[in-house]
Amino acid sequence: MPAEQKSLSVLLVEDNEDDVLIAQRAFREFKVITEVLVARDGQEALDMMTAAGRYSGGKPLRPALVLLDITLPLMDGIAVLKRLKADPALRGIPVVMLTTSSRMEDIVRAYENGAASYITKPASLDEFLALARSFEFYWTTVSKLPL
Repeated sequence: MPAEQKSLSVLLVEDNEDDVLIAQRAFREFKVITEVLVARDGQEALDMMTAAGRYSGGKPLRPALVLLDITLPLMDGIAVLKRLKADPALRGIPVVMLTTSSRMEDIVRAYENGAASYITKPASLDEFLALARSFEFYWTTVSKLPL
């Protein structure tokens, strides 16, 4: 790990338990992304990041990155993205869409609303591990985050 690079926490906003387990397993193998927090729906993610709802009274969560699915209960990922980018305290956090949708309409809407990247979820664990390696390398070595 480069001397100037800190460890990173990631908020994974995902309702599919299998995808959560795969992501946690993939990122556990690496040294820089040290914490993968999970929100099971869009409203929970916003509550965690604004210290609202059942998270009121606590400290607002400020992950280095948000991995956001599009298809979520209560509030879809695009609505969450819009809310994050409209909040001055949260808009600087990079949001990476990590979803099964490869529809061009979803890709365009994500970028129009401030997504930093759009990734279609791989089908297998091996493919997800390879993606996680590339993801970690890019976000910790190539790209500079506002930490």
